Amino acid sequence: MMRGTKRVLAILAVVATGTASSVASAQTASVTYGPYARLSFGTSASDYDDGRWQNGGGDPTIFFDLGDDSGGFGEIALGFDWQNGFRGELALSRFGDTDALGPCVSVSNATPCNDHADISGGSINSTVVMGNVYYAPFEHRGNASVFQPFLVAGIGFSRNEVSEWTRAANPGSPSTRPFRTFEGNTDTQFAWSVGLGAAWQISRPGQHPVIVEASWRYFDLGEASGGSMPLPGNGAGAPLVPLTYENTRQVFSLGIRIPLQRL
Repeated sequence: MMRGTKRVLAILAVVATGTASSVASAQTASVTYGPYARLSFGTSASDYDDGRWQNGGGDPTIFFDLGDDSGGFGEIALGFDWQNGFRGELALSRFGDTDALGPCVSVSNATPCNDHADISGGSINSTVVMGNVYYAPFEHRGNASVFQPFLVAGIGFSRNEVSEWTRAANPGSPSTRPFRTFEGNTDTQFAWSVGLGAAWQISRPGQHPVIVEASWRYFDLGEASGGSMPLPGNGAGAPLVPLTYENTRQVFSLGIRIPLQRL
């Protein structure tokens, strides 16, 4: 009887040890309440909507298919994590140079594109200041896992810098195509974004939390437009509406978030 009891106790000890080991190795996130810093890098895919220009009063509006391009993206942010599924931050983002050029696709008076112009040169970069709010639904329900998917939305302002841009007239007559280049321009616009992603706390329990984040976000950076003054040697006369388009981006990024409050 004593021998059987010892055997049962030994088995219980092994089970208890295994259970304790499992609990110790459970993926439970460390406390991240309080202020944090975040840094991320990625790539932005441009999508220029409603590209257009109008040469002068009485002339038709020319619409362009400004081809999509991709460029670099970087962001730095300071925020606060309430660790109840919500956090907020103020972020500074930078979108690298991307080309904004393409052919005529339609004309407001239905005349042929071959009688008008293409955009053969030009680029844009943007700097954005935005307030972001994050919502992690699992954390909001009390889940303390190291892996947390989230939704994000933000509003702010963008500074869109359009480079010198070039209009190539008469695409139907390549031998007699006059090119005109105009100065660049900078606009400040209202901007907004929405997106989703996931955060994964990679630090060990008891260590200062370090969190890796991957996300996809859609940015509407407002309207961008080139300058209307032709460069020297490019003729006289300013267009009524210089090259103008909606500057929207899709961003895929990977970053790191570090809580600033000491353990």
